[in-house]
Amino acid sequence: MITEQHLKSKLGNEYRECMLLEENKKYKGHWKGFIIFTLIVGIIVGYFSVVSDNLSNLRNGVTVFEFVISYLAVIINSLPVWFILAMLVGYIFASDIKKAMLFGVIYTLTAITFYFLITYFYGDVPVKISFKELAIGYGIHYGASAVGGILGGILGFLVKKTPYALLCLILGLILQLYVNGTRSWRDIIGIGENVTYCLLIVGIVIYLVNFKRNERKETSIDFQ
Repeated sequence: MITEQHLKSKLGNEYRECMLLEENKKYKGHWKGFIIFTLIVGIIVGYFSVVSDNLSNLRNGVTVFEFVISYLAVIINSLPVWFILAMLVGYIFASDIKKAMLFGVIYTLTAITFYFLITYFYGDVPVKISFKELAIGYGIHYGASAVGGILGGILGFLVKKTPYALLCLILGLILQLYVNGTRSWRDIIGIGENVTYCLLIVGIVIYLVNFKRNERKETSIDFQ
């Protein structure tokens, strides 16, 4: 004879099993989406970063196609975009800080690996350097990428909690404009890059102002 207590216990166990199955599906789905994103975006970022390293000096007589490719290459190879993409990984796929750090570092290390692989096959004659120089170069690039990926993943996750975390991104964009300096405004690609950063800053500020207004409206409605 099945008592009421046994029935409740059985239903509770079935409910917990269903919840675990749902969590496992979400977990696998996040990893699957993350892997696809990392491979596709990592290859694109790696390729355009290599193109950026091999750009010729574009001043006069540049075609529209050359400008677009050069602009995309320079923008994608910039530190802000590498950081923003790590943020995107944390924002889309992470469900907590630890996963945000993990996803961020995996993505950036994958992207920098594609960059090195494409660099090796891009030129006809690879530059010969010593093993020590090669190891130091790899160490610096992978170390910086890992740190940037971790910080970007964390910030992207925090944006889900509060959009005001984007203020950190604004500071980074302003710093990049300062690093670029006044010389970057003397050629068409540099101008395009700087204008993009300025538009991003303005866009983020407008978004945060609107968010603050909506917050105030919701607060006033709650008090009424």
